[in-house]
Amino acid sequence: MSFEFLLRFCCPAAFVACVGFIGCSQNESATPVAVDTGITVVEEEKVAVPSVAILDAAWIGDLDALRQHIAAGTDLNTRGEDGGTCLNAAVAMGNTDAAILLIEAGADVNAKKADGAAPLHTAAFFCHEKIVRSLLANGADKTLRNNVGATAYDSVAGPFESVKPIYDIVLGIMGPLGLELDYERIKAERPNIAEMLSAQ
Repeated sequence: MSFEFLLRFCCPAAFVACVGFIGCSQNESATPVAVDTGITVVEEEKVAVPSVAILDAAWIGDLDALRQHIAAGTDLNTRGEDGGTCLNAAVAMGNTDAAILLIEAGADVNAKKADGAAPLHTAAFFCHEKIVRSLLANGADKTLRNNVGATAYDSVAGPFESVKPIYDIVLGIMGPLGLELDYERIKAERPNIAEMLSAQ
């Protein structure tokens, strides 16, 4: 297409179009002309943010509220008082479906709480195998260390009996908030989680 063609065709066409619009705006009685462009405009429906906060939804495992937050564009890495994100909350409570939903929606799998624990630390400590697998499959960093220098592997490397007092303390703090711990399941799963985290 030559420059001469543009000058001869496009400029007059643009001028006519502009004059037409100017004419319509000055003459309010002018009848608008509908032009079928063949393009269908579909307005996106805005999704309302649910009444339950995203951190609370993750904590209680409210999948409908989490899906609504995701659809509404809520920040998945919103932090609570302990510095943890909604993924940290879902993992801590063992809400497997909620945690996987958040992981697949793009939540930061390496977001650390104030104590330096990332979701992988928590999932490993509580022996939530499906969550550990999902975190690892989605880029969780096994080498991250918490504020005392421990990796996720370190939390499951030793015998259960040596760390049972820590589980007791955690249960004493989080039990009133809804945390339940199955010590037999944790004891049985710790070696499997350790093996997953030690594999290259």
